[in-house]
Amino acid sequence: MSQYASWRVGAVAPLIVYPKNLGEFINVIKEAKERKIKFYLSGNGSNCLFVKLSETIIISTKKLNRIKFLGEGRIVVESGASLNLVLNTSLKKGFVGFEFSTGIPGTIGGALITNAGANGGTISESLESVFFLKNNKEIEVQKNALTFGYRHSSIRRKDIVTKAKFKLTVGDTDESRRNIKKYIKHRNGTQPVKYPSAGSVFMNMDNAKAGKIIEDLGLKGLSIGGAKVSELHANYIINTGNAKIEDIKGLIEEIQEIAKTKEGILLSTEVKIINE
Repeated sequence: MSQYASWRVGAVAPLIVYPKNLGEFINVIKEAKERKIKFYLSGNGSNCLFVKLSETIIISTKKLNRIKFLGEGRIVVESGASLNLVLNTSLKKGFVGFEFSTGIPGTIGGALITNAGANGGTISESLESVFFLKNNKEIEVQKNALTFGYRHSSIRRKDIVTKAKFKLTVGDTDESRRNIKKYIKHRNGTQPVKYPSAGSVFMNMDNAKAGKIIEDLGLKGLSIGGAKVSELHANYIINTGNAKIEDIKGLIEEIQEIAKTKEGILLSTEVKIINE
């Protein structure tokens, strides 16, 4: 998974399957369930640490990236489409509303699970419905039947998202592109984009940002092996070039232990740790 995940670190998986369309995707999942094969769905692997996968195969959604425009700003997007693809395709069609996703490396499926957001917005704001695979059939669930909050939703990791429908608006795409440039400039100046990472590692607290907590604890620059707390943004753990799985996992746990011991703060991970 080191060749797949954005941290460039990960366990060896027995198999990675890349269905090339939704029909194939549904058939692969049906086959895995019938054979009682454990599987994990993954898009870009952009917020995951794959620690152990000896009995779990990866079903990748990377090739499920079709976008269909229905009219009146409504679009249906397959779960493996990157947020960046949706943003750029929508702007070309004259629609705005996805600018929040600038710089987020994830896909639609993962972004819905975590209600991904940045730049003052979240993916749920323009959402109309989500399509799930239930009993080998697709069902559409309206947004009002789901719940969304800060970096979480009622969509669970074991749920199988196939598509999602969004409602965008006709707007000033030139202004949107100017805003996107500002977002990218800010991101490049405040986040360690030159190093492999998984984005923000820990969830913000109700009254404090995780990065500020870690910085105040004096943990910027703390390292284990090739894993290091970024000196640019303390909520990022970067791979300086030769990090191992245990380096990153150990650094996450050490930060949590220091925060708990010194401040009584329980830091929860925003990244998903997959460990059989």
